[in-house]
Amino acid sequence: MPHKEESTEFTPEQYPPFPDDPQFPSVNLETISLKKLEEGDEAETERAFQAFKGRGFVYLELAGTDNGDTILHGADDVAKAAEQTFALPLEEKLKYKPSNKELFGYKNVGATNADKAGTPDTAEFFNVSKNDMIVEDGKMRRPWPSVVMEHKPLFAKYCRASHATGLMIMDMLADKLGVPRKEIRQRHVLEDHAGDHIRFTRGPPRKTVEMPEIQTPSHTDFGTITILMNWLGGLQVWSESSRKAGPLEPDVPGEWLWVKPKRGSAIVNLGDAAVKFTNGVLCSGRHRVIPSPGEQGKWPRYSIVYF
Repeated sequence: MPHKEESTEFTPEQYPPFPDDPQFPSVNLETISLKKLEEGDEAETERAFQAFKGRGFVYLELAGTDNGDTILHGADDVAKAAEQTFALPLEEKLKYKPSNKELFGYKNVGATNADKAGTPDTAEFFNVSKNDMIVEDGKMRRPWPSVVMEHKPLFAKYCRASHATGLMIMDMLADKLGVPRKEIRQRHVLEDHAGDHIRFTRGPPRKTVEMPEIQTPSHTDFGTITILMNWLGGLQVWSESSRKAGPLEPDVPGEWLWVKPKRGSAIVNLGDAAVKFTNGVLCSGRHRVIPSPGEQGKWPRYSIVYF
């Protein structure tokens, strides 16, 4: 039976706005309409193409399409399921910690270094395999906590919508680059076993007025495309674009800029695989996550990502 507990931490209707304060400089990202992209709007397609060549990040307005509406409204339900999962005893969660060669499962607080000095990170997350969620229970390749299994239809629907949205964007970029769509699609077949997954993350409330705790260290994403839903600030991008992939510190001078959450929109960015497929034409933007600024920092930060 599904859990009946009400969410106690994930309460987006109570979150304060992102602070309007010059001490929190933010990045100006293009806002792209998913509906217009699906309709083949040439001006919108060109704006998206230029943004993905430049910084590699955009806001994606989701309303008005079937897949967009599924992501927009499904993300809240996934976050509520995530809260139930994180509420499990640590001993139980650690049963799902992946081996060195595994991607899926639970990552506990402090399991990775946030900087070159070895400072431990402060976030926990769960990577839920797309392939296990879209098949019958008997065909799954690994066990999952009961709370994940109870929400399996929700996760499956979210995976399908996110995968289709990512493919549509990659089709658009392939068209702009003169690359046959099949070159992209044959590498991203929904049913093929791959590293695609939903990651739900919980970052703790800020401990002090200062913000030294890094929840997710500086990195570029290793996949093709990432679709992020979040409700509180915390995500930052490096001000200067670079084609150099990898973890930890940026390789060019610049500063960290906040990415404000935008109601009704996902934050979409390209990963290192997209750069590789296009011989460096597209950009995989460097980013990190720190505690939410101002009054927002009093809340735990939940995010839902499809890689």
